[in-house]
Amino acid sequence: MIQLKNFQQDVVDKLLEFIAPEYGINNLTIKAPTGAGKTIMLLSWIDEYIRSTGDNIAFVWFTPGAGELEEQSQDKANSFSSIKAQSVDDALLNGFERGSATFINYERVVGKKSKAMLTDSERDNLVDKIEKAFQEDRHFIVIIDEAHRNDTNKAREIISRFKASKTVRVSATIDDPNTPDIMEFYEVLEESVIASGLITKAVVVNEEIDISLDEDEFAILFDAAEKKRQQIVASYIDNGVTGINPLVLVQLPDESTPDLSLRIEKYIQETMNKTYEDGKLGIWLSEQKRNVIDVNKLDNKVEYLIIKQAIATGWDAPRAKILVKIRENMGEQFTVQTLGRIRRMPQPWIGHYNVDVLDNAYLYTFDTDFLNGVFAQGAAVAPTPLLNLKDRAKSLKLTSERVINYDEVLNEKMILNNIYEGLKKRFNFTDDLEENYLILKNQGYTLGNEIKTTFKQGRFDVLANADRLQDRERYVKANYQDNRIDLLHAFHELDRVIHLPVSKVEAMLKRFFLWRGYSLVTSILKLDANEWTAFILNNWRALREEFRKIDVAQAIQGSLDLDNIQKNDFTIPLTERYTYNPKLPDTKMVQTNAYQEYTTASIAVRPSIVERLMERWLEEHAEIVDFVYKNGDKGPKYFSLVYSTNGGVSHFYPDFIIQMKNGDIYIIETKGGEDVKGRDKNIDSYAPAKYEALKKYAATYDIKWAFVRDMNEELFYLNSGEWVDEMVADKWQPIIKLFKSIEEENRMSEN
Repeated sequence: MIQLKNFQQDVVDKLLEFIAPEYGINNLTIKAPTGAGKTIMLLSWIDEYIRSTGDNIAFVWFTPGAGELEEQSQDKANSFSSIKAQSVDDALLNGFERGSATFINYERVVGKKSKAMLTDSERDNLVDKIEKAFQEDRHFIVIIDEAHRNDTNKAREIISRFKASKTVRVSATIDDPNTPDIMEFYEVLEESVIASGLITKAVVVNEEIDISLDEDEFAILFDAAEKKRQQIVASYIDNGVTGINPLVLVQLPDESTPDLSLRIEKYIQETMNKTYEDGKLGIWLSEQKRNVIDVNKLDNKVEYLIIKQAIATGWDAPRAKILVKIRENMGEQFTVQTLGRIRRMPQPWIGHYNVDVLDNAYLYTFDTDFLNGVFAQGAAVAPTPLLNLKDRAKSLKLTSERVINYDEVLNEKMILNNIYEGLKKRFNFTDDLEENYLILKNQGYTLGNEIKTTFKQGRFDVLANADRLQDRERYVKANYQDNRIDLLHAFHELDRVIHLPVSKVEAMLKRFFLWRGYSLVTSILKLDANEWTAFILNNWRALREEFRKIDVAQAIQGSLDLDNIQKNDFTIPLTERYTYNPKLPDTKMVQTNAYQEYTTASIAVRPSIVERLMERWLEEHAEIVDFVYKNGDKGPKYFSLVYSTNGGVSHFYPDFIIQMKNGDIYIIETKGGEDVKGRDKNIDSYAPAKYEALKKYAATYDIKWAFVRDMNEELFYLNSGEWVDEMVADKWQPIIKLFKSIEEENRMSEN
């Protein structure tokens, strides 16, 4: 089974929730960056739904015409055992069977007259197959891939034939329709996809272009692109990455003249000595295709592939790392899919290599309109050039912690036992299962064989007064089979804090609460299947909170006594690349940063307000600060500590390492604080465990430290005693007190 990333599992959970018949909305729009793995997410959802329910359902998946995307999707679907994947031609023969997923290229049903398009008799046959499915009480769920591209009357007409009970639209560029009563909008944030390692950390624009080289744009762009390609090849070798031949995409304007492609072909073949005959040059245009078979495979010989925008949507070639965007006469508008072709990491199971040249994608172009679109849509956040470390920061040395063997983690049996012992201690459970039943009932847990639901009742005159409606409770009989989708949703919510796959979560809950005719060592209740179903659905939120507390408690304990740690010398990397806002006016050099040429434009794009406030505060107090290093968040080249959870061990990367002018070194981790209404903005449930890990490290190595949070745009710190969630005044102190002694020393020396 494919192991989904956290954000991908969130999408699957959302789709499972959405597909339930009682869910009030029948249209869902999902916006996900190119490279997020939307095909795998959708297939995982379809597979889980078919596998877990007895629903009489068929899925129909519409894909855009270019790039043979429907074949790519169908091939991937064949790896899921529960899905009967088929093409529209298969559907014409076999119909829309129960549990099937039919992949239909728009060009087959709504395109211009072509050999690929369905004949009139085939269209009639397709309609007959749809009607036959209706006669067998089958209902359809329709998926519209790259929905923005084929929103035409013809497309809507064929889609309407399926009378879909639910419709899912997916795209990298679709906007929120702002019609929540009709269509729900769900967005996958690009930051979460980058953090998962599926796409590059950034897109670097026109790096190391030598404008003195030649007046010929081709020479300038292709010289820079080839140098970068050779750097990537060398870096793969240096880092032991084999079987990947980096690809340069050369994109022509869609409306370009034939002469332009001829000129580019001539330049690449005659000047760069990469030809069709030696297999290093390929071309994929509607009127001309050469060396395109298996061009997307990682070790394919083609080094340069000439394309137009049309291939860009949906086409998948993870080895593509560089895009040369050619202009002709007038500029061309940027589309997100264009850069999506070069943003995929070639080995998603590995993710980022934590090597700068390999973890970025590269764009070379003089097309001003195109570049303006890139920055306007945030598709390239303009990474800085490589910044050099200042001399005064080169002597810093710390001890970094890493896990020796990441696979040596707590096994499933230990996880289960830890949770059982935690529940037993929390509720004072005994071996008497009837007594345990009363204990939970007295603690407010809902028991019995009915599921409690709520509905609104009352009257309102205008929509603004709808909140005056009263909540009423309604109870319905639970059924183990009929409530499978609801149970799956609950299991997915629980697996986030248990660190086990869904199937293991279900097995654990059955061991605890389901009666099998005999008692287990870990039995807590003796419920039948329907009572167990009702118990889980009524109480999963309360159980999740209990499991989370147990997990955090294990994390704190584990952080105090953890073996299997490797200790390495850490020095600040000699070069680093940060992102920045190229449009920001009045940027200034940050004198306290450890790197030369680091500016306030990089501080401005930090996603966390507490990080921005911290950097600015330190710059405002430059008289006491020697240098500030903003640590990375993944990989062995950055400073890391180790902490444990009930599910195993994890690294964490403190945000800042600060050396003061008196020689003191501070390690600072920032977390969200409280908003103006006193609500907690810290979303990291493992903050207490990380706090203990940093406290232990600081005591071991005699380093100063603190956790810093924000409230009302002011900074407060905690570095003594136990972690405290609430930012109470006697615990969380103003940041100035953390450095007060240094300020006093500084004033005395001035006097």
